[in-house]
Amino acid sequence: MNGEVLAGRYRLLTLLGHGGAGEVWQAEDEVLARPVAVKLLRRLDGDLMDATERFRTEAQSAARLLHPNVVATYDVGTADGQVFLVMELVNGPDLAKLLRSGGLPPVQQVADIAVQGARALDAAHAAGIVHRDVKPGNLLLAPNGTLKITDFGIAQAVGLDGATGPVLLGTAAYVSPEQVRGERATPASDWYSLGCVLYELLAGEPPFVGENFEAVLRQHLEATPVPIVVRRPEVSAGLGELVTRLLAKAPGARPASAAEVIRYLNQPTAEAGTRVLTILPLAEAQPASIEPDAGELVPGLRPDAEEDQPRHKRGFPFAKAILAVAVVLAGVVIAALLKEGVGDSTAQAHDVPTPSVASKATATVKPKPTPTPTPTPTPTPKPTKKPKTTPAPSARISQLRTLAALLRAQDGRGAKVARAAAKDVDDAAVALDEGDEEEAGNKFADAKRRLIDAQREHRWQATPQIVVLFNTLSRTMPHSNDNDE
Repeated sequence: MNGEVLAGRYRLLTLLGHGGAGEVWQAEDEVLARPVAVKLLRRLDGDLMDATERFRTEAQSAARLLHPNVVATYDVGTADGQVFLVMELVNGPDLAKLLRSGGLPPVQQVADIAVQGARALDAAHAAGIVHRDVKPGNLLLAPNGTLKITDFGIAQAVGLDGATGPVLLGTAAYVSPEQVRGERATPASDWYSLGCVLYELLAGEPPFVGENFEAVLRQHLEATPVPIVVRRPEVSAGLGELVTRLLAKAPGARPASAAEVIRYLNQPTAEAGTRVLTILPLAEAQPASIEPDAGELVPGLRPDAEEDQPRHKRGFPFAKAILAVAVVLAGVVIAALLKEGVGDSTAQAHDVPTPSVASKATATVKPKPTPTPTPTPTPTPKPTKKPKTTPAPSARISQLRTLAALLRAQDGRGAKVARAAAKDVDDAAVALDEGDEEEAGNKFADAKRRLIDAQREHRWQATPQIVVLFNTLSRTMPHSNDNDE
């Protein structure tokens, strides 16, 4: 087909790629002497005249979209029983090729793609056009960084606008829940698909993957994706929240304009530790601030720990670590207060060093009267923060479900063990929800023991997020059958 001239005007030069709807060629417009892209669509069923007219109507709608982030449509016609579309030539890869060749793009570039894609959808929806097939292969990136969306309206024109049929074979990863249910695509469907694309650009895979496209479609209807900041911790809070909102199951809960997208992205950037706490509700600060050892599921439970060692001795170094961290944190806070000059700096300068630097003699003379009035501070520790810091059952249920999702998201070596542990964690959440604290503790302990054994045998490895969650839950779960403290 190389060198063939369509409609006496467009000479085909180089095959650029195959799309779901047909082939894309670089061509020369011999009348206007300019390079163009020509899409040869797959042969249409039924009456050719009717199909051509139907497609021409769609192409005319797309041609009305004059926007920097939309590939311009120039012409439409037929040649040898095949419909072709003539478009602006973009000298750059689509996002699917970019992911294959260049790996994950920087987070800031993904945020820029989000804004440009949102502006393109705004323009299309304002013109009454729903794309219906937003996916990485339909988003092109020009050398100057401009994103351009192509193939507006083509899905419907070639009969791919349903919940079944060829469109889902190639694009099941990006189809909205309402399309899966057989409902007609709406602007909200395009926003959902954009959320799937952004998730893939950040994580390296779409939010839902499965053995076949039916499994993927079921997840679009029922499953909650692993939060993107878990998959890629450096993602800003605003971008992470944007992706989560775009993937909402209810169409009305999704952002629906470029202005909303920009508002999410302009949220202040949270630090990595804060982001972990947002994903894991009511997580304590201590576990998040302790760096887990590479080979440990829970600090203090090393794979090479001797089985006959008493439990309280094993836990002692960890308790000291917590105490050390608390002391360091207190020092940091006091230093910060002194640096900022909070309160009376002279008074504080004498107050803080006195207990640590003053001799015991001085300490006994002054504080001696204070212990008498201070029976009040003593009761304050007595109600111990432990019962108060224990999250409510609903918070722990949420943490357990997040942990189960993290375990299920693991693939490769150890995925089978992780899935089995995820089931135990889910069972613990159900038991806690039903008020059976003992069963919840036992199920959680089963999951932990299963994973520790697998890690000891080098069949599974924990991620930092999983370690943080196990540490947090180990302190707040009911007494489990592997814990005698």
